[in-house]
Amino acid sequence: MLETVSQWMRSRPPTLPLVLLPLAAVLTALGCSGTRSAEQASRIPSAPYCTVSSPSKGTAKIRGIAVFESRLNGNGAVTDSGLVFSVTNFSSPGSRTYSVEINGASYAVESSLSGNQGVLDVVSKLKTSINSRRVGLYAYGTSQLTVTAPEEIDSPTFGTATNLSHTATNAAAKPIRYAEVALLDASGGIAACAETSDKGEFEFTVEDSTKPYVVEVRSRSYNGMNTAYVLESPTTGQFHALRKSTASRQLILRARVHSDLKAGAFNILDQILRAQEYLRVSTADCDLPNSPTFFVGCVPFSTAPLVNIYWSAGVSPGIYYGSDQAISYYLNGQRELYIQGGNNGNVVSSDMDHFDDAVILHEYGHFIEDVFGRPNSPGGTHDGNSIIDPRLAWGEGWADYFQAAVTGNPIYRDTYGTPDCSSLCAGVFYNASLDPTGTATNDAPTANSKAEGNFREFSISRVLWDVTKPGGVSQFSEVWRLFVEPQMGMRIVADPFKHIGSIHELQGKLPGATDWSALLSAEEQNRGSSAYGTLLTANASCATNPVTITPNRGPGDYGSFETSDLLRSNDFYRIEHAGGPFSLELRYTKDADNPVDLDLYVYRARYVFGRASDMMASSALVNDFGVERASASLSPGTYLINVFADTSIAAKAPGANTQYVLRLNGTDLCPATTPY
Repeated sequence: MLETVSQWMRSRPPTLPLVLLPLAAVLTALGCSGTRSAEQASRIPSAPYCTVSSPSKGTAKIRGIAVFESRLNGNGAVTDSGLVFSVTNFSSPGSRTYSVEINGASYAVESSLSGNQGVLDVVSKLKTSINSRRVGLYAYGTSQLTVTAPEEIDSPTFGTATNLSHTATNAAAKPIRYAEVALLDASGGIAACAETSDKGEFEFTVEDSTKPYVVEVRSRSYNGMNTAYVLESPTTGQFHALRKSTASRQLILRARVHSDLKAGAFNILDQILRAQEYLRVSTADCDLPNSPTFFVGCVPFSTAPLVNIYWSAGVSPGIYYGSDQAISYYLNGQRELYIQGGNNGNVVSSDMDHFDDAVILHEYGHFIEDVFGRPNSPGGTHDGNSIIDPRLAWGEGWADYFQAAVTGNPIYRDTYGTPDCSSLCAGVFYNASLDPTGTATNDAPTANSKAEGNFREFSISRVLWDVTKPGGVSQFSEVWRLFVEPQMGMRIVADPFKHIGSIHELQGKLPGATDWSALLSAEEQNRGSSAYGTLLTANASCATNPVTITPNRGPGDYGSFETSDLLRSNDFYRIEHAGGPFSLELRYTKDADNPVDLDLYVYRARYVFGRASDMMASSALVNDFGVERASASLSPGTYLINVFADTSIAAKAPGANTQYVLRLNGTDLCPATTPY
């Protein structure tokens, strides 16, 4: 059991780089160790999607409904009490048969009335039908069941019923929407295909409905509403499925929270649909000047590319990389999302994410950025109270915000365990709001306008939430424009050092941008690259304007890469190199008799801080307080220069600064007039 915010966030998986690292580096990023297994060497593709069939020559109908249970708030009460309300007969638009199933017993009535009169008619008939057959259903009491109609009579959720605990804390099952449905014949072959409606209903037209068929509702969607496969594992490619013989009196297929836990797969599928619905609604007509969502350069969302999601009850997906950690994660560039289903078969008291909607949507947020925003997060450890790599802070901050935007709820909640265990073994790892009253409790910047918010994950989430929340300064379509704007959007610009500063810079440059400055000021976030990735050019005119570094040796900082304060103990610059000799020199200009020891590193564009294989050149002389030189012959491209304050041998008191200048191939380097 994890007990602190810091521990919880470390348990959350890092987002791996767009170009996957060598396995050893991947395992390091995940906190794992081991070698690639033979099973992981290749993924088995899923079976072809069952294409919706054309109407057959027959007139017989096979109809039904598919629903799934879930848990409230991740690990709370099961959202079903054995009651399903559904439409079972579509014989004519004016007359439909409605059905209620209570713990396996079915009741059906027909009504030709519409609107409120239809609701009252159906409820009255259902009450009569249920109460007339109540003997034997319950061995206690003689009171009549009270059935309350839903707001929409066609909804597969039904209101409340006495003795069924159908209340706000134990809601009805949810429809499995826009999912693949196959009709299998006696030999197991596909006789026909369909998809569920937004109410979970499906229908087949066959020549003879008395033949032995089996209906199979699958955990896949590939249509204009949803594009996701929820599969058992990358080594099988097998979908999850609900199956029922058409000989059954009522074709109500239910994915359960207990037993096989298939409800987990369908809840994951529904969260992806939920995200795509939000994107469609929030960006609808955002390219039309008269639309309330309009922003120049906005491109409305339609559907996302297909994502493969791997989940299996009782399985932690860390096993695919040799880890026994409880983790959910997304693999950038692979379009693969992995959701924690438990650990070592434990689906009662372990960490599980299949009903933690915030976690599912967070990971899907990484996918959305991957395909629409070209991310370059290096992955790695991140928690609720640390200064981290700005690229990582942006990627995680965006994903935290995305789940809040989709749900309309600023609270990020991650739970463990269930109420089903015999002892108190269910709880919450994390339950914090992106919209706090007063001072933020997590990741609150403290550097007094030193761009600390650019290095903090939750700070970034809060700014985005404040932009688009009800009553915010703008709306989601403006945030979406940052991704898809055809000339300068994140999908177009291949910036290897993408972070919130560069994104704020982009936002300010786009036509019709709203003013985010007050929000940035409150969270100590800077536009542009002054705090990270400043572009340097060769220019002798700045030789008398040295740069200052003010190192900080905070708690637990021993001068290592892992503990270094990326804001206060490091300076980061980008350099565009034409290729050939690269001779970099760092020279102290003041306090030469008693300076902080500075080291010099040159990284490739897509780097992990402190990883030797990403260093193209370096100089880390101990106690050499005069000059550091790092030389190499480099290919043309973008590189990052890191001036690193070695706090383990810093001679000055905390808070003291040291000034220096950088020189490349004999010419001083100066900040460029234009940052990019």
